[in-house]
Amino acid sequence: MATGGTREEMDAKITAWERDLERLRVALARAPEPVHARYHPAFTELYRGKEIVKSRWEQIRGVYRPEPAAVQRFQEALAAMEAAWRAARPMLDDVLKPMAA
Repeated sequence: MATGGTREEMDAKITAWERDLERLRVALARAPEPVHARYHPAFTELYRGKEIVKSRWEQIRGVYRPEPAAVQRFQEALAAMEAAWRAARPMLDDVLKPMAA
């Protein structure tokens, strides 16, 4: 597969992002206003990035020979999302740890 993984792996990655983003959304909604204000813009950008990856993945997922440009757009979105996810780790830890306690 041109995306460097299997369909199932990519579907699982997107599903995991969606699950964690939903947990983060709920935690931010319950958080004190200063925490919500601090992290809401970053959450919004992270969610937007996930949606871009998901839509670009859906565009090529079931296509036998997707257009190289579409594959390239997906790979760029995936790389950006993976970098954003790593960068968001402190936010996830800061907001979700109090929920787990």
